[in-house]
Amino acid sequence: MVVLNIVIVLALISVMIIVHEFGHWIVARRLGFQTPVFGFGLPFGGHLKLGKWKETEFRFHWFVLGGYVAIPELGDETSEEIKKEIPNLKPLKSFPVWKRACVAAAGVAFNVLFAYLICLIMVATIGPPSSKGNVVITNLLDISSPTINGSFKPNSIAKDAGFMPGDIILKANYINIKEPAQLVRIVMSSPGKEVLIKVKRNYIENEKQKSEILNIKVIPNSEGTIGIGLGLSISGQYDKPSRNPFVWSIQAFQALSEWTVTMLIGLCLMIMNMLGIAPSGTPKINADDLHGIVAIVSVFAQAITIDPREIYRWTALISVNLAIINLLPIPALDGGHLLFMFIEKIRGKKLAESIQQRAIQTGFILLIMLMFFVLFNDIKGLISGKFNLMQEKNDKKN
Repeated sequence: MVVLNIVIVLALISVMIIVHEFGHWIVARRLGFQTPVFGFGLPFGGHLKLGKWKETEFRFHWFVLGGYVAIPELGDETSEEIKKEIPNLKPLKSFPVWKRACVAAAGVAFNVLFAYLICLIMVATIGPPSSKGNVVITNLLDISSPTINGSFKPNSIAKDAGFMPGDIILKANYINIKEPAQLVRIVMSSPGKEVLIKVKRNYIENEKQKSEILNIKVIPNSEGTIGIGLGLSISGQYDKPSRNPFVWSIQAFQALSEWTVTMLIGLCLMIMNMLGIAPSGTPKINADDLHGIVAIVSVFAQAITIDPREIYRWTALISVNLAIINLLPIPALDGGHLLFMFIEKIRGKKLAESIQQRAIQTGFILLIMLMFFVLFNDIKGLISGKFNLMQEKNDKKN
């Protein structure tokens, strides 16, 4: 079942990428830009010509996880290659900044619209995510705890006690836990004292979802911490769907907004942490915590194996994530093109074509290097079991 879900996830991610590129293509066509090539997949190696429509040649590349649209008048990274490959292009026109900005931002807009459509289908069929969430352990942290001689030794109290990422916090010292702040207050008020925490742990056994209730005793350090990251999970909880389409539109917007804000806050905290300016108490994030497509596919596939309804949330999240990543002001991404246009608007003239091309090529090389780096992290995470949401029963009792 997991293998089938991995195939489904890869297909969904491919659809999201094609939706992104279709946004560029349709807006470019509407505004009069030339779009000589629309590629399904990344332009590595050979390709099949699928046909021509609307003055666009459609191609299928064997590296299917990706896509692109060549827009020479936008000055994108495919321009020079396409000019050489298709000599019968019409003379390139010069377009105002606002038109070029619309084309550059169209892919991002279509990813957001796609995510909203997924949320709309979700609230209309299974209902909106319940506002009554569960406090869940998102990760285990290495913290410093004083030893007898006063020195500090890195350790994870929560890990040693038996907690695992994904554990749902039910009670702490017999008090029902409804939000992360409750648990934080109880733990911080008990430095050096035993705290009894009741958790629910889900797992897969013989391809069936099971769960068990555990009572775990833990002793916070002198600072009142045990080394866990907490989040509010609404996974698996949905309210009854409304029969009113107008209500659907509002509920879909609310769900997508909440998920997007949470994602943006996480991204900002990660960047601040890596720059060393994160607020006190923020989990430490280093280069080993950067992950890519392998990790996404692994966790996504496991999530929908545990609960098939998660396909809605994860599809919407990844589509919005694609939009956010593409908006980063990095040459070779949509955000890089928008940055060039912003500079052009301020200066009153374009940057030299050679400067833009060098910046785009450099950005592309850096992205490829980053891709290999996160791939290495993903493989290392798979080997270590970092992304394993479906713990076998023997593992989870350790």
